[in-house]
Amino acid sequence: MDVEQSLLAVREVYVDSMKRCRSNEEELKKIDEEIQDLLHVIELSNFNARDGYKLAKELQKARKERRRIKDEIELLAPLKELIFNQKPSEKSIGKVLGDIRNIKVKHQNRNYRFRVRFDLESVLK
Repeated sequence: MDVEQSLLAVREVYVDSMKRCRSNEEELKKIDEEIQDLLHVIELSNFNARDGYKLAKELQKARKERRRIKDEIELLAPLKELIFNQKPSEKSIGKVLGDIRNIKVKHQNRNYRFRVRFDLESVLK
């Protein structure tokens, strides 16, 4: 067993992953504000079809980035809980690994249930 490699792995879990959590939270706040800017432009301005398409594509790009960030936040959440709430044990680490695997499966099988605009369901199929 290489002690240096083990310490690097511990540092990655305890330091680097927490930096990623903070960075993701900042990115999520920024992307949410960008989305609000785009939605307010759509709400408050008059635009032609070309400009509307450009706004829709920008909104789509921002929403996809937001989803990527939220997925990573969700993946890191069990690890963050482990680090802050308990002394790591074999059982708690195993539970976190299981949680992360379950989240990954959920991400692969994601679907959206419409709340109001059921007429748009065929667009996502």
